[in-house]
Amino acid sequence: MGRIPDEDVQRVRDATDVVQLISESVVLKQKGRLYWGLCPFHGEKTPSFKVDPGTQLWHCFGCGEGGDSFGFLMRSEHLEFPDAVRLLADRANVEIREEGSSIPRSYRDRLTQAVDATAAFYHKVLLSAPDPGPTTAREYLKNRGFGSEVAKHFELGFAPGRGALVQHLTREGFTADEMVDANVALRADNGRLKDRFYERVMFPIRDIAGRAVGFGGRVIGSGEPKYLNTQETPVFHKSRNMYAIDRAKNSIVTSRHAIVVEGYTDVIALHEAGIENVVATLGTALTRDHVKLLGRFASKIVYLFDADEAGLRAAERAAEFIDLSIAPSGGTAIELAVAVVPDGKDPADYVSSAGAEAMKEIVESATPLMQFVLDRRMATHDLKAAEGRARALADAASVLATVRGTFLGEEYVAYVAQFLRTSDQTVLSAVEHAKPAYVMGDARTSDSPSANAPVKRPVKLGPPERAQRSLVGLIAAHPALRTKARGLLDAGLVDDPATSDLLFRLIEAGETPGDAVVMALESSEPALAQLLSGLLVDAAGNEDVDSDARELVHKLKEFALERLISEKKAEMSTLDAVKDRAAYDDIFKERSVLELRLGKMRFGETEPDDDMKVWG
Repeated sequence: MGRIPDEDVQRVRDATDVVQLISESVVLKQKGRLYWGLCPFHGEKTPSFKVDPGTQLWHCFGCGEGGDSFGFLMRSEHLEFPDAVRLLADRANVEIREEGSSIPRSYRDRLTQAVDATAAFYHKVLLSAPDPGPTTAREYLKNRGFGSEVAKHFELGFAPGRGALVQHLTREGFTADEMVDANVALRADNGRLKDRFYERVMFPIRDIAGRAVGFGGRVIGSGEPKYLNTQETPVFHKSRNMYAIDRAKNSIVTSRHAIVVEGYTDVIALHEAGIENVVATLGTALTRDHVKLLGRFASKIVYLFDADEAGLRAAERAAEFIDLSIAPSGGTAIELAVAVVPDGKDPADYVSSAGAEAMKEIVESATPLMQFVLDRRMATHDLKAAEGRARALADAASVLATVRGTFLGEEYVAYVAQFLRTSDQTVLSAVEHAKPAYVMGDARTSDSPSANAPVKRPVKLGPPERAQRSLVGLIAAHPALRTKARGLLDAGLVDDPATSDLLFRLIEAGETPGDAVVMALESSEPALAQLLSGLLVDAAGNEDVDSDARELVHKLKEFALERLISEKKAEMSTLDAVKDRAAYDDIFKERSVLELRLGKMRFGETEPDDDMKVWG
């Protein structure tokens, strides 16, 4: 999807009454010019949540949250900024454009409507059609423990095929292009339309806002493939959507835990057993986008697998997300764990036979992802023989090298040493010389030491400091960037004292190579020399340097906005909202503008050349 122009965002804001929007979910009472209620974002018995119809802003004195209509929807529905704009645009019947997208928003809406109409058709067929196909489907679901009430609750359906859907959608006014682009119909060789799905139990897939976007279909009886999913469309992306995310998100928010399974029926069975913080991938392995999506709601993600070899291999593939348990997007660590269903059963069968409490115990006893991967790798070797233990050590060291120099990596050095009955130093030495088993995604631990230096407990740096050091590492390794970096200091984007000092030295050094700067600092500034050498090691291997640098500058601008917002919050806390009304409202408006800018930056709503003001 493309960028929503600022003028369209403003039109949606102007068309939305914040009092009316909030009153749909919060009981508000008018006192003077303000409306007051109980804050929906933290538990309270005395109203401290105010809404100002004059400024169209809201604020809670209890938890400090506040903003405009977009901010309220983002927090209450856990939406990204563009999605909040789209939902409020739909609510206000405002047509918005999306720059950079070749597909108009109105056409995407038609595709969603086509999918929704398809889901309603399939659902009606399953519940009421007397034909052999839906009768067999009802029997299949009944045997899985899913009666008519479950089918109604999850809007399950049956695809009869033979052109029944195409005929139905045509009568409903949908065009051939809309059916094909929504991937509910296909064009045959002769150009005629045919149903994409036939003789399958249908599981409608909805996005996080509850909009129908695709399907998963299970064949009844024999036939291949067993499961058939909607292909990529303008409204459906397998790697970014998850089955039942719309139903599970509230439970995930409440529990702060998310459970990921592989089957749609597993999700339904667990939800019906009262375990509602469960979602499934859509015929694909878990992706980085999936983890980031769940990380918006959960602090812990448990990957729940069958105990067969395919399930275990899939669990081990999740090791590529280990970095998200160290330094994920947004700076909040995500705990990643793996749980395996025993007795060769899938989650649906197990919860049916053993019960919800037994399933909860399995989830609660989930193994941390790092430990699971290490255990799996070391178990493939003969640990009774010295040669087998040596190979196991090399295998484990390659996993630990992925997180070398982090607290997590250091902790597991001791774990591997105990497992292999050797010393910490032996494992540490192997890790220092090992090639990482996994290439991490977006987390770069810029405070990690050189691969040839003894591992020391790293300084606990926050996300802003890590981003600053990553950028300075690039500047150190690539002298051509230094002329672009002068604006960073003037703008105060690099405020970590040591990093700021180092950046100043690098700018002054001009085209001098980074290793030569290290040597120049070793005698007079050993601490800076040590820091610089570590950053140079971390920066090695970057291919798209300009793009990486621009991304880091963008992050630093986000952190700077966060600092300004915190300062505004602090200023507000010193004022009396009644006695200092004018000053209070002025600061509140400034803070809301900053929060809006921050939201837009985080979700790609800034101008392309925005970072050039401080970079280059």
